[in-house]
Amino acid sequence: MGERSPDTLVVTEANRDAADLLTHWRAWPNGALALVGPAGSGKTHLALAWALEAGARQLPSDAEPDEAAALFRESDGRLVIDDADGPRNEAMLWRLLDMARNEGGAVLLVGETPPSSWPVAVPDLASRLKSLALARLQEPDQALMEVVLRRVCREQFILLRDDTAQYLALRLPRSFAAAHMVAAALDAELVKGAKPVAMKAARAALLKVQAAWGGGDG
Repeated sequence: MGERSPDTLVVTEANRDAADLLTHWRAWPNGALALVGPAGSGKTHLALAWALEAGARQLPSDAEPDEAAALFRESDGRLVIDDADGPRNEAMLWRLLDMARNEGGAVLLVGETPPSSWPVAVPDLASRLKSLALARLQEPDQALMEVVLRRVCREQFILLRDDTAQYLALRLPRSFAAAHMVAAALDAELVKGAKPVAMKAARAALLKVQAAWGGGDG
């Protein structure tokens, strides 16, 4: 799930609806919810915040059915499965969703795409996944873009000043991919950890991203 603290979670229009759905986890239809969004959108971070609030346990997507059932009961039905749209134990997932519906639970499945699009071999599981309630994270607005930029850069030991973070957030395409691209552009030019990014370096990185993206105003 990662080591980021939910204390740093920033709620903006881009993730407000998803955050609200997680807050009301006791009312999830059939005791389960899918949290989906593009890569880098903060799904794992948001899921961690929910897990700490709800006292949920993490379960790997390839767990065995009996293991999942035991953990379901130990955690009062509160579980989170990250990367649930990847390789998974379908028998386990079907049993877990069945328990959540019949016994009451709060099972959070996290992935990049909606469960209705996941390739599934078991027809009953496919039907169950298609009926899941959905919380969708959108591409970032300007406020969230600034937070994402700071976080992505910090993970690469790059420190953005307030003015450079605001400058980039205002001008970059509103995309998590763009945030990662500008961090890579800065990483290629800077001495890591030397000093906060100056405006000159920020402009140069922005130009690289805009050229790769297809143009834009600086």
